[in-house]
Amino acid sequence: VENSIGLVTALNPHIGYTAATDIAKEALATGRGVAELVLEKGLLPAERLQQLLRPEVLAGSGALRS
Repeated sequence: VENSIGLVTALNPHIGYTAATDIAKEALATGRGVAELVLEKGLLPAERLQQLLRPEVLAGSGALRS
């Protein structure tokens, strides 16, 4: 799941459509993980990315902490 390109869907509201699309394309082309690329490009701080990618948040059953 960590390397799933589908993760950009959850990140789209936080990084924007264009950035999410670019990340998805690069991940697909290079085989690198979405989270790795988001961090590398400085689109989100590591702590925020970790919160957004928690399984319960992705599944819609957990509240995000601000």
